[in-house]
Amino acid sequence: MEPKAIFDLLVAHLGGEAAEYRENDIEPWACVSVSRIVDACTFLRDDPRLGFDQLMCLSGIDWDGYDESGKGKSVAILGYQEDGTPETSDRVADGELGVAYHLYSHEHDHKFTVRVRMPREKNVVPSVGGVWSTAQWHEREAWDLVGIRFEGHPDLRRILLDESWEGHPLRKDYRMPDQWAGVPLKGQPYADNPFATTTSTDAPAGDDTPAED
Repeated sequence: MEPKAIFDLLVAHLGGEAAEYRENDIEPWACVSVSRIVDACTFLRDDPRLGFDQLMCLSGIDWDGYDESGKGKSVAILGYQEDGTPETSDRVADGELGVAYHLYSHEHDHKFTVRVRMPREKNVVPSVGGVWSTAQWHEREAWDLVGIRFEGHPDLRRILLDESWEGHPLRKDYRMPDQWAGVPLKGQPYADNPFATTTSTDAPAGDDTPAED
């Protein structure tokens, strides 16, 4: 089924809660209201004309730096200066946050993407883990890196970073830390780290027979 026809079915089900459709981007997508995302996903999965039985990916989005239409130049995430100290800025992020759900139907061999957007200060969206169980892993990553809370998730905790890590590194207003757990972070390349382990290319040439115990 063509993406526009899928959107039309979604509108027939949700009414005005399916508020936007775009077909000229890299992939066609529809935007639905945060409050109806579980309903929308359940419909997309269960309607026999659609049959979206797989959530291929769920991605957290930070639209800071873009205008209301989603156009404009993205704001770069702050990094480290040449001396290894974190970069700073007086800019205050005010862009919306969002989530993109990339769906696939094995039966019909068609794809579709659904998005939600929310104010930065209201970074909460219902979990769709009850629709596709694999969403629980993706939602943990979106929470870890973008700081989006998924209401109803049974175990919403970080999946890549330590639980004690401060902030969410893929937010446009994230600032690199100067230390973690008391250990200084100087922002140096791995090769400049005097404590980096020796690579195989640095090993002396010679007999490569393993040593006996």
